[in-house]
Amino acid sequence: MSSGFEVIRAGVQSTVQDIGHSNTAHWGVPQAGAADLLSFALANLLLGNSPEAACIEMTLGCVQLRFLTETDFALTGADCAAQLDEKPLLPYSRQRAQAGQTLKLEAPVRGMRSYLALLGGVDVPQVLGSRSTLLSARLGGIAGRALRAGDVLLAKSKTPNQRLSVAIAAPQWRSQLRVMRGPQWRNLSAEAQRFFQNNHWQVSGQSDRMGVKLLGSMLEMAIPIEMASQAVFAGTIQLPPNGLPILLLADVQTTGGYPIVGQVIQADLWLAGQCRANDKIQFKMVDANEAVLALRAQQTWLSQIQRIVCSSI
Repeated sequence: MSSGFEVIRAGVQSTVQDIGHSNTAHWGVPQAGAADLLSFALANLLLGNSPEAACIEMTLGCVQLRFLTETDFALTGADCAAQLDEKPLLPYSRQRAQAGQTLKLEAPVRGMRSYLALLGGVDVPQVLGSRSTLLSARLGGIAGRALRAGDVLLAKSKTPNQRLSVAIAAPQWRSQLRVMRGPQWRNLSAEAQRFFQNNHWQVSGQSDRMGVKLLGSMLEMAIPIEMASQAVFAGTIQLPPNGLPILLLADVQTTGGYPIVGQVIQADLWLAGQCRANDKIQFKMVDANEAVLALRAQQTWLSQIQRIVCSSI
């Protein structure tokens, strides 16, 4: 029998996610995929999975699963004080469960999303080249919906023998996100530009996988602008008419008509995916060179972890 688990309690919103769709924007299909791609990558890395292997993304914990067979799994992202049959587990770790054992996740103290990987990845059909769940379109995953109690999910690989448990250090969490100027940045008033960079923004409870709505002082345009829709991506910061920015996430639409004042750099997108209601965040403006150096440093760190983890597999 293939390894896998049965959902006992599904939590607020648990979905199957991978790296998302590619080359579908011209059809109006969002990329989707994991909101925190760094934690997603680390979950697969811990098991030696392909980088594209599908995982379970769990929002605000409160999940309970029962393993069907002997199973290797990995947990990353927000620390939900995970327990395997009431035995505490280290965050960012690879573990082995026996048939019938129960994995329980509490609500996280910090962060928004946790990731559960199974050996070989979660085995659901590909739709448009991805196993990701796009809730707004009812596409992918399990019938395009969030997990429910009673769902059974299987892994693509069986568990091999002689595999050790291992844990890694979590990436450094911080409230400051590095941002590059957007195409309409210069349309902001000088005061709005200063406020955007020098003040904290509070995450609204109305945020979701499409975008993080931010609360604070309204930003004003010094140069009024009417514009046609333009391409938007995860990390794009739009400014709607109410003057309160929206930081777009994984399920963002492919185009938008609001001015774009910034773009979170790729190395910090994972932090955006972990923003939760009432968090305070701050933006730091950087240039393209700094963005590239930050991404290279992150990739180097991932490569170092991969070498260490591979030696234990």
